[in-house]
Formats: sequence, C-alpha cells, structure tokens
Amino acid sequence: MPSSPRSDRNRRLPPRALALTVSLLAACSKSPPPAPPPQPYATQPYPQPYPQPYPQAQPAQPALGSAMLDLIIAAQKNIPCPLPGLPPEVTRLIDCAAIRTATNAVAYVPRAIAAGSLPGQVDHRAQGLTGPVKDQNPVGACSGFAMSSVMDNAIRRRGRYDVVSPLHVFATYTQPNDLGALKGRALAVDPVWPFDKVKACRIASPQHGGYCQSDAGVVPGSGVNDPMLLSERARADSMGTYRIDALEYMDGDDVDQMALLLAEGEAVWIALAFNRQAWDWDSVRSGYLPYYPRQDGIGHAVVLQGYRTGPTGREFLFQNSWGPEWGLGGYLWIPESMLRTHLLHAYRVRVSDAAGAPYVPPSMPPAPNMPVTSCPQGQTAVFGVCLPLPGGGAVPSPGAIPPPSGLPPIGNCPAGTVPNLLVPGQCVAVPSGF
Repeated sequence: MPSSPRSDRNRRLPPRALALTVSLLAACSKSPPPAPPPQPYATQPYPQPYPQPYPQAQPAQPALGSAMLDLIIAAQKNIPCPLPGLPPEVTRLIDCAAIRTATNAVAYVPRAIAAGSLPGQVDHRAQGLTGPVKDQNPVGACSGFAMSSVMDNAIRRRGRYDVVSPLHVFATYTQPNDLGALKGRALAVDPVWPFDKVKACRIASPQHGGYCQSDAGVVPGSGVNDPMLLSERARADSMGTYRIDALEYMDGDDVDQMALLLAEGEAVWIALAFNRQAWDWDSVRSGYLPYYPRQDGIGHAVVLQGYRTGPTGREFLFQNSWGPEWGLGGYLWIPESMLRTHLLHAYRVRVSDAAGAPYVPPSMPPAPNMPVTSCPQGQTAVFGVCLPLPGGGAVPSPGAIPPPSGLPPIGNCPAGTVPNLLVPGQCVAVPSGF
C-alpha cells in the first residue's frame, strides 16, 4: 500500500538518529490508509503459524562504543521532551506520555509464582473482561486510549459494563504530557463525553496532535480556551465515575508477573517499540505482529489481554486502538521473545469507584527514572527533569551549551552534551550525573 507520511519521514532520518532524539517520537497517531474488510475472530488457534524458529533480534552495531551508547540511551530519558529546536513536523508526533515514567508512579512489587500454577491459556475476550475496541483516529492518544481500555477491564471485573471516555482521559493528561495527571482523577464514562476526533484535536497539546491538521483540518490545541469545550470538560469532571488510584511501573523483568496478572483477570498497559511497516494493516493479516529487529525508542501503547502457548512458546494477546478493522478485530498475538525485545515499560493500573475510598498501595519504592517536581537552586524542572539554568537563568539561544556534566566529549560536542541528531550542528545538554 502507499507509504504514509510518517513512514516516509522516518526513512529520511539517518539510522543512528534514532538512538537519541527520535526515541522520543511515538507511533500513537493512526494514519488513515485504506483498511481491508473487517476480519472476524480467529476461528483457528493459530491463523497462520509463526515462522520457526522465531528469529532473535540482533541490535545494530553502534558507531560509538556499546558502553557509550548505553550511556546516551540512559541520558535520553532525562533530557527535555520534546527537545528544543526540533522542526514542527517532528514535534507534532511526540507523545512524551508514552515515553516518560508517569509522575507518582511506584515500582511494582513482584509476587512468588508457584511452578505450574498459571493456566496454559488466558483470553479476556472469552471471559467477557474486555471493553470495545476503540479508534483514536489521527490523534496521538495511544497512551490514553490504552489507559481507558485497562479501566474498562477493571470495570468488568466488578461485573459492570461501563466504558470509560477516552476523550476525558486524553483531555486530562494531554497538556501536562504526563499520565501521572490521571492519578486521583474521577474519569467519566463514554456517554457523558463521547470521543470526537475534531474535539480531541482541538484539545490536544502540540505533542499529541498527530495528523490532526492534515487529516482533520484542525490545528492541535486551537480549542484550549473554547468556552464550549471547557464547559464539556467541566461537565465530564463533575460526572466522573471511576478513578485511577495507582500506577505500578513494570519492565521486561516482569513479564512473568504480567502473565500472573492476566491469569487473575487484570489487563496490563504496555508501551512497545514501534516499526511502521510491521504494524501496517496489510502486515498484520496473519494475526501476529510480524518480526522486526530491535530498535531504539519509537513507542506505541497497547493493552495486554491474554496469553497462550503457540508454535514459538508463550504468546501474548494485545488490544490496539486503531479500530476493529485492524488485525484480528483490533487484536494481535506477539511471541514472548518479541515482547521482551520491544517492551519499553508497562503499568499495573489500580482502579476504584470514584464515590468510594481510594486504594492506598503499601509503601513501595518510586518507579525507575521517575520525574522530579522540585530542583536545587540554580536548576529548573523541564518535563520533570532538573536542568541547570545557563547564564544565571537567562533563556539560552538555540544550541547554547549549559555547564558540562560527567559525560565525556562526543564528536564535536563538549563534555556534558550529546549531538542533536535531528538538528545538525547543535548539541543537547544532559543532566549532571551522566
């Protein structure tokens, strides 16, 4: 099928540019290629057997030493998001909420799993524990859509059939660019504030605007002061029914724990590294997410809803937010080895009734890389990260270099900085300690 604007743009970037700055780009906005006819539920256990043996991802050989590359990848999680000076056609695709750890997130505490105690197969669809497959349209809202679907699962575990409004979820976190803004907020059900792509585009921050301007003719954020939208938002705020009480951070070491939660009926929010060609409509007809090599950072949020044993071992079922025409009615299977390769991070989401007492998690450590909200004197918080104030607090000009940190010189950049690979000739400062 014809290339989407996103895939054309990604091919023009040099490969190693993805190691630092493009890692902030998210695949959350759905571009609108023609879709095939709706695909029914898979009637066979394995619609098309996955290739055996499943190819193991081979990371590209970095131009820099592996230790230095690891250092840069660690630093990229703590630099401003989006990076200053990036062109608009790049910044409009960034969903920092899918990349950064949510504020107030806590670390998930693993539990013991007795050998043979987990069932061989779990499918929340068959158990009636999934809400409807949703469609985010051109808005970069995968994080919020996935969160609303996790909440739908929590509601069904309570024996109810409400559907959380993805528009209300999106409106709550899009401006702060942080899923942590959802914590403690009473969120409305879909009939109170149904999703509308034009309204979502008008509410969106520039980072979540996706393809709003090209696909919907709407400038992202143009309705931020619209009285009608503000009134609708206030009404949804006043009619919130369900609340997120805690976000428990999980990573690749917790895949067995994710299976435990799935076996107990809980859906899990996850962010996967993204490859546009592999996720394309025509590429997912087999019912599996096709194999693609390990790559740096472009993220897309989906929801784990089950697992089974397949030709390659354990496979996980995930729910996407690109409508029921995509994949197997909006779902796909992914082999565990591929899940471990591409998992960026995940959350166990604690949900309660807004009218009831909130769930208070036991004392748990903060999540890794959790953003900070206050900084020492002489520094300022930028997207939850403390950065030095150059020139005594004066706003730096593009490409200006703050005081160096412990990071040694890289290329033509001074110590404490790394090349801004999307803006040639500029360097980006990293916080002290890297």
